[in-house]
Amino acid sequence: MKVVYKTDKGVVRSSNQDWVEVRNFGDSSCLVVICDGIGGTAGGEIASKNAAVEICNYFENSSEKNINTILESIKFANEKILNIGKLNSSISDLGTTSVVAFVRNDSLFVANVGDSRAYIVSKSEIIQITKDHSVVNELVMQGKINSSEAEKAPNKNIITRALGCANSNPDYYERKLEQDQKVLLCTDGLTNCVSDDKIGQIINENNPDDASKKLIDEANRNGGTDNITLAIIFN
Repeated sequence: MKVVYKTDKGVVRSSNQDWVEVRNFGDSSCLVVICDGIGGTAGGEIASKNAAVEICNYFENSSEKNINTILESIKFANEKILNIGKLNSSISDLGTTSVVAFVRNDSLFVANVGDSRAYIVSKSEIIQITKDHSVVNELVMQGKINSSEAEKAPNKNIITRALGCANSNPDYYERKLEQDQKVLLCTDGLTNCVSDDKIGQIINENNPDDASKKLIDEANRNGGTDNITLAIIFN
């Protein structure tokens, strides 16, 4: 498997609190982790970097490479973030989202905490694998608002789960990939500014490296309201 990834601070933010880590293994499998920090500039940057690195290191050093190891690595990273907050009162509110994908052959394992997402992109469609852990998405799932209302909701960026916070429980998914399918991981800096259909179109019309650049350019043209980070996994 191959991975292309890009990150950009966007138009509005003065710094980049996103972080991406990639690990490639001898059997052509790969692990990709994207984190989006919360809790102020210093806390967000520290939380996202530490979480991504700890998840990757834990997974890389484990003999088993499966969904259970991903979940264990997220739990381990969460404990590390909590300890950093306890030892540094000035950044005690630090936290981060996390989306993790491990791909081996045609098997995809994904886990997420927060609103950073994973998608499967084929020539005919783009499918969101993960579910956002957010106030707005809970309202959608309860039938209180529809997806169009969710896009315009003023509190759409309030998340209900994060590493370093009270609720850090990940959801996890297992999928089989077809030959032409790609996996996209990204932060909400992309999905808040570029529609799913447009994301799928750009990925399908370009090679992964060009697609990643064009996706960031498109998000910045549409406001660039947050940091933008994405990774495309492909054969």
